[in-house]
Amino acid sequence: MKKELKGVGKMRTKNWLSMLMVLLMAISLVACGSTQKPGTEINDIVQSSSDTESPGVASSGLPITPEKTTISAFIMQMPTGMIDVKTNTFTTEMEEMTNVHLDMVVAPNDGAKEKLNLLLASDDYPEIILGGLFNNAELVKYGTEEKILIPLNDLIDKYAINLKERWSEHPSYKNDMTSLDGNIYGIPAADSGTTGHGAASMKLWMNMDWLEKLGLDMPVTTEDFHSVLKAFKTQDPNGNNKQDEIPLTGAINTWNADPYLFLLNAFDYYDNGTLLKLKDGKVSFCANTDGFKQGLKYIATLYNEGLIDPAAFTQNEQQLSAIGNNEGVAIAGAAAAGHLGMFVGVNNIERCKQYDNIFPLQGPNGYMGTPYAKDVRLSGAQFVITDKCKRPDVAIRWADLFCSEEITVRSQIGIKGKQWDDADPGTVGMDGVTPATRKYLTFETSGEVAKTNDTWGWTMRLIEPNWKATFQVEGDIYDPTNYEARLYRATIKLLPYAADVDQMPSFWMNNDDSSKINQIFTPLNDYVKTSIVEFITGKKDVDKDWDTYISGLSKLNYEEYVRLYQTAYDALVK
Repeated sequence: MKKELKGVGKMRTKNWLSMLMVLLMAISLVACGSTQKPGTEINDIVQSSSDTESPGVASSGLPITPEKTTISAFIMQMPTGMIDVKTNTFTTEMEEMTNVHLDMVVAPNDGAKEKLNLLLASDDYPEIILGGLFNNAELVKYGTEEKILIPLNDLIDKYAINLKERWSEHPSYKNDMTSLDGNIYGIPAADSGTTGHGAASMKLWMNMDWLEKLGLDMPVTTEDFHSVLKAFKTQDPNGNNKQDEIPLTGAINTWNADPYLFLLNAFDYYDNGTLLKLKDGKVSFCANTDGFKQGLKYIATLYNEGLIDPAAFTQNEQQLSAIGNNEGVAIAGAAAAGHLGMFVGVNNIERCKQYDNIFPLQGPNGYMGTPYAKDVRLSGAQFVITDKCKRPDVAIRWADLFCSEEITVRSQIGIKGKQWDDADPGTVGMDGVTPATRKYLTFETSGEVAKTNDTWGWTMRLIEPNWKATFQVEGDIYDPTNYEARLYRATIKLLPYAADVDQMPSFWMNNDDSSKINQIFTPLNDYVKTSIVEFITGKKDVDKDWDTYISGLSKLNYEEYVRLYQTAYDALVK
């Protein structure tokens, strides 16, 4: 058994365990409300129906149409979770079950938005669009203004049985999805288990074996963290008599693996999603504060001393996982990632055991916090129907299946008897109380090369029921089949350190303001992200070039961006 780490880690562990027990009891009350039957297979929900709301489409039951119906679809395929969406077994099963064939235009997530924009501009776009490609402003632009996206209100009312069930469970969801003109232009994604482990996604995973071997405490302050990284670099913690250790690494264009996100939040609140902070009714910009500036100087110091992997600012998630799963000995001391499996494959059990997420660091100005979404607020869309669609009734019925438990489990986990099965009698789910209905047989994460082509993952997720909470948790928490529970616990322990800010609501703006937001945000966000990397890597000097950076923000109308959100917030709370 490993020795307990010294220092504040012991005190923090006791505190978060107490908090964990309270929260688990509360969450179990919600999870116990599930009425889904255990062990339902995808074919079990295939049923016939004679009811029709329009010619050739059933209002419920399957198949959706008696004859094969083709719908053209633009699909953003995520780089993990499947090998090929066109040959995926779930794709085949969905077509056989529904009689709906998707004529796919598939684009990888890197560059998908640009490709879609070209199609929309050329008037050569498909009937439905899948993937997180629309924010609220874009839904207004392409829905209210350009009429490319059709309103879904009547279609949902007639056909979306599962979506309306999710609305009944979460009454705020319908309002979040409804634009100012009263129309719903798309269906967003909401992962299972309310906020789940995504509630605090700016995590940093550290090699606890290395800390123990070097006799180091878990870092509490940014100064401690600096010292730990130096020790990782110079004291051969992996014991191979080589200086091959990478103190800190990360990746870009994936889920919060940028190495600076966790560290900036030791100096001031930083949200990379909107670049905004809401506190006591005031909206402010978070990429121009003194704390942000001091954070950049600190991270630049780490980089200059060779403590941050230069590849962390250019490599993708697969390259990050190659570092984490390095054959032989571990070579990474710490990595930023929304979840550990992006960095180390959970079936690499001994390596995976070495890492745990650390608590937020305290900066020299006394700030310590992490962005934490305590409530689920929906925004944007993962599924939309365009005005090209000949059978919107069929399209909405097809999409509504992704709001059901059975299809969600099939699309996210895989095949019964292969990736999952019925739970063992007497076992409980993730909260330790709710009776389990299913269990994992295997589990893969994005830190591992896909061995099967059975799931869709984030290529298509809509509003899900709370299915994760009822998957069996039994035995060693480091067992790959318990990975979701491990992530849940890793997240709950961060709750006492949630940033002292108000959660930004889901905003809908009028056409003019929405268009302005759309025009401002993309170049502004690109400028901020590029500048952060340039400050850290030395292309820009934080002190000498700070005023020029601020001037660049002004030229990109960041003040107007903040004003628009403040106006929207004021209108919302009136």
